Amino acid sequence: MGPIDKADEWFAGTRIAKFFEMNERGTTLFTELGGALVTFMTMAYILAVNPRILADSGGPCVPDPQEEGGIFGPNYEDCLERLKREYITATAIGSCVGCFIMGLLANLPIALAPGMGMNAYFTYSVVGFRGTGTVAWDSAVTAIMIEGAIFLVLAVSGARSFLARLIPEPVRLATPAAIGAFLAHLGLQTAEGIGIVVSDIATAVTLGACPEDKRTPIVAFTEACQADSSSCVTSDAYTCDDLGGVMTSGTTWMGLLGMMITLIFMAYKWRSAMIIGIAFVTIVSWFRNTAVTYFPDTPAGDARFEYFSQVVAFENMDMLIAPFTSDLKSAGVALITFLYVDFLDTSGTLMGIVSNMGFTDEHGDFPKSRQAFSVDALSTMFGSIFGLSPVTSYIESAGGVGAGARTGLTAVFVGFFFFLSLFFAPIIASIPAWATGGALILVGSMMARSLKDVKWYDITHAATAFITVITMPLTYSIAYGLIAGIVIWIILQTVFWILGFLGIERPEFTEDDIPKGTVKSEDKKGVDEKDNSEEQVEEAPADTPADASNAPKEKEMEA
Repeated sequence: MGPIDKADEWFAGTRIAKFFEMNERGTTLFTELGGALVTFMTMAYILAVNPRILADSGGPCVPDPQEEGGIFGPNYEDCLERLKREYITATAIGSCVGCFIMGLLANLPIALAPGMGMNAYFTYSVVGFRGTGTVAWDSAVTAIMIEGAIFLVLAVSGARSFLARLIPEPVRLATPAAIGAFLAHLGLQTAEGIGIVVSDIATAVTLGACPEDKRTPIVAFTEACQADSSSCVTSDAYTCDDLGGVMTSGTTWMGLLGMMITLIFMAYKWRSAMIIGIAFVTIVSWFRNTAVTYFPDTPAGDARFEYFSQVVAFENMDMLIAPFTSDLKSAGVALITFLYVDFLDTSGTLMGIVSNMGFTDEHGDFPKSRQAFSVDALSTMFGSIFGLSPVTSYIESAGGVGAGARTGLTAVFVGFFFFLSLFFAPIIASIPAWATGGALILVGSMMARSLKDVKWYDITHAATAFITVITMPLTYSIAYGLIAGIVIWIILQTVFWILGFLGIERPEFTEDDIPKGTVKSEDKKGVDEKDNSEEQVEEAPADTPADASNAPKEKEMEA
């Protein structure tokens, strides 16, 4: 018996093991620790991606009216840099506390962190890029606190299961994939990704990946700009020069290389594949005087490098603590959308992971489900105190479950890892956008799995799901995608009800309505098996007695 086995045997008799029901669930200390490492490594990218996305909202930063450039002026940029560093601390604290209470109250190996997709919705659809949206930042954060409180009431009262049945099936199945498409769209751009997709005057978007000296910034021609050209403001959006610029950016190719490295490791089922890809690109980008450096020889690059050189530092959250307000004008739609997406995301994640553990009953419920949903709501409320978008259960927890995790001790370990990350903000803040852009694209591709359950043979389901998916990235709004899908479904069902009342029944769609020439998955499997059997028959020796005796029977069967 090795030292690990001895430690597991000793720990099995402790009060901690009894509290987490480890013996009943057939797990050990080091199994839970291994599951926690897998879970943390597959979701640690949130420490780099989330602060970058949330800082794009502008937070409490206000442009100086007397400074040229407005929201793109140097003082505003400095404020955003400080905001991003504070969001690293906020992300780590929110994730740490969420994991702790999930492990202690619900005893499930589920880790929590600010949800991908909802952070993008918060920044780009609600508050707007650098505060250019219709809802003020503090109003949006207050809406998240209220959303968490409503979710808590739904979880405690048991109304959650009733509401789950009201969501149209095609919209429910399409929502994860639609959010994934939105995340992939972000990962393809420059601000949050690898810079392949850029603006185009004629077609809205086009192929880019051009270096900075080949870019032409897009100017916002406001009334002030038309009156005084010195007040014109350039945005992060740009077009590439017509000649010699496309696909020549070193950072784009480095980001693509990192994405391919991640994809290859994922193909071999390495749990830490995403971290390996991000770490590779990041480390290469830390070398100065290269075409892909994150620390160029500019004042901004020197400031980044000076902060990076600290290595260990704890960022205060002076700008983020309790940013609440009583002014909730224009925040109603955002509140409903946060609640809807949080509800769907949490329900799908918890039920999917717990069912893989074998803990669900015939109704899809599981032990301490009410506590688990309540923890998700409490984590969202706690995170809003630090200006975070909704904190939710992470599907990456399935990696830890696959490694053997079965109890809340795994979630506690993951929370401890997030606690350690609090003190390495300079390192995390120096992860470039092109290092995490590939991760956004791959996360988006994994979220598309939900589309496999859509009834594509039914045009009403197919159209509703497709419109939900395509509307989100093209309108740059998760809310518009959800609204489009729900409204179309309601209109269709209303028309069908009216026609049915008049005696005009709608024909039912089945898989037999799939266009001819399209092979269904189960039929394809049968065809492949038949082809294999025919090949084996053809390859059999002709002079074998047994084969010769069976030949007439086989021909009769074929006939």
